[in-house]
Amino acid sequence: MNRRLFGMLGVTAALVFTVGCKSDPLSDLDGTPAAIVKEFSLMHVAVGGSATFTASVVDGRLTPLPESMTFTSSAGAVTVSDDATYNPQPPTSQRARVNGVSAGSAYVIIQGGGLRDSVRVLVP
Repeated sequence: MNRRLFGMLGVTAALVFTVGCKSDPLSDLDGTPAAIVKEFSLMHVAVGGSATFTASVVDGRLTPLPESMTFTSSAGAVTVSDDATYNPQPPTSQRARVNGVSAGSAYVIIQGGGLRDSVRVLVP
């Protein structure tokens, strides 16, 4: 009886180990830029004031990637620049500094990793 029981356990263990070791079905999402994740989708900045936000390029599993990004303004109501004082380790995000120039609205366009996104900025 014990020999038959241990034999069945051995066969079951062998099947579990061969069937359970499959490849990761999400591995093709690793390392490929899939989205830009930003801190805000809407900001309010006063005329003459400034504010910052961070953004990252992420892969399909939302892992931040070390991709370079550019920030540009869609209208003259705001100016935008890369914040050189921001130095994250590892370098998987960037911070933009937005300055309010005149009343109105604009978009800060974020580009990186072949992707594009934006943050709406209102200047009252």
